[in-house]
Amino acid sequence: MNVTVLGIGGDSVCATDQATTVGAGKNPFPDDIRPAPGAAVTLDAHPRYCTDDPSALQGLLSAAHALGPLVYFVGALVLAVRLIRGAERQGLYTVQTAGRLRVLGWWMLGGSVFAAVTSSVTETSIAASLSRDGGVLAASGLWMWDIPFTAIFAGLGLLTFARVMRIGAGMREDLAGTV
Repeated sequence: MNVTVLGIGGDSVCATDQATTVGAGKNPFPDDIRPAPGAAVTLDAHPRYCTDDPSALQGLLSAAHALGPLVYFVGALVLAVRLIRGAERQGLYTVQTAGRLRVLGWWMLGGSVFAAVTSSVTETSIAASLSRDGGVLAASGLWMWDIPFTAIFAGLGLLTFARVMRIGAGMREDLAGTV
């Protein structure tokens, strides 16, 4: 029985070269798209390189490709649970709850971008290692990543709401001191 955990121990490793586009009018197998020995390529809008015998580096890159988004998601989930439990214990309009919300907002903002960039770079690095002529540049993953607009706007919204909550907590403390 073959067990795969985050791409480690798997039979194959695949990666799509997002920087190269194969059009309908082009030769089905352009000269610059050649798989390395032991690898295969399928063409759709972008060439997809696969190998059934990945090297240790390719297995590690495949694991890193899956690990980045997983760490981001688990981190966001842990921070959200921490926020909810803290708000249940201490109340909603407290400085601590606003601080936890701010941390979650920064995690959503920065973590989503970091996860997207690392995922893109690792996938491009795998494609570069499976390309014969090196036409795929691993560094192209730095400018070919998909911008996680939803997570960025959610993070900015959480940061804004954290500021509102911090101001509300200050007003609550002032009101409690007056009464």
